[in-house]
Amino acid sequence: MDNNPKNQPNVSIISRLPEDHFGTLTSQVLNHLTHGQSCVVYSLPGGGVDYFSKQIQLLIHQKYPKVNTITLSMEMENDKISVIKKEISKLAKNKIQDEIDIKKYLENKKLIIIINDVASLKYKKFYKYLNALRRINKDNLTTLSTGYTSLYLKSNEFLKRAYHVFHPMYRIANFDYEGVKQIIKINNDHYGWEVPLSLSKKILFLSGGLPSLVKHISYEVEKKGKKILKMKKKLMKTQPINYRLTQIANLIPKLSLEDQFHLGIINNNGTLFADLLKEYLKTNEIENLDKLFPNLTKTDRRILSLFVRNMNTIIDKDQLSIVLDQTADTYSQWAIYKAVARVRDKIKDRYKIKTLRGRGWIMESK
Repeated sequence: MDNNPKNQPNVSIISRLPEDHFGTLTSQVLNHLTHGQSCVVYSLPGGGVDYFSKQIQLLIHQKYPKVNTITLSMEMENDKISVIKKEISKLAKNKIQDEIDIKKYLENKKLIIIINDVASLKYKKFYKYLNALRRINKDNLTTLSTGYTSLYLKSNEFLKRAYHVFHPMYRIANFDYEGVKQIIKINNDHYGWEVPLSLSKKILFLSGGLPSLVKHISYEVEKKGKKILKMKKKLMKTQPINYRLTQIANLIPKLSLEDQFHLGIINNNGTLFADLLKEYLKTNEIENLDKLFPNLTKTDRRILSLFVRNMNTIIDKDQLSIVLDQTADTYSQWAIYKAVARVRDKIKDRYKIKTLRGRGWIMESK
């Protein structure tokens, strides 16, 4: 039996999800969609938005058999408007898609269009088309748009293009202890694993409740036993875990502290949501920096790695406080300024770190 989660189908696992798997968000979104209100749902990469979308579609079919759905991936389809017209024609049992009278169709039929992988603003014509469809009959045609961080970060621009499509917006929160335990149980049942539920709290702290991290940490436990939970560096080096941590770590320098909070990267207490992410940011330096600058300390290399990855981009105090592993209790502006000054002095022959008063720092090549 192939127990690798990357090689297993995800379709059937949706039927194993309890209706409240995503908390009250599921019922809230279903209520919106079936009562004339479109909505948007986003998550961090690996946060479960793809599962959410599939579960919503399944529940619509189960609970509202008279409501039709069309699912579209923004990444997969080229002529998106033609796809929508073609699918509506099929539902109306019209042989020629140009003959479909959508207004007439929506007089007696409810239709929900689920649009996945929404990230780019460039599909202006398609968004305008969706907005126009909604205006025909808002009660009988609604949309669910799903995506990741770009959908949240560009939310104002999406609203400008199609207000009746991209409002309101909800985030799938990271899972709590009971949620993590539920994910482990579902994966055990689906993949035939035997990960003890007694490890749920440890897996929660390591993963921060991010579903994809919960899944892949559980897989490592299944393969190597519970001792692997004490080996953070080994866990971080496994390909799927490293990939997800890299994705999120690369987001952090580009986000304000407020955006990090709204995306769930930072918890209410101002700390990073997952212990593995904390460890990743502490230890994941750009390779060979020590050969270029042999006098750098480990902390210096972490700070320089942040600047090098974000050359010519402003780095603020909040971003540096994360690299320095400061918490709300240990936060120190003085320590941040001192750390930057130390690095600036050691790399001055190759790079220049400029202070931008009230904004942060920016590094440029000499």
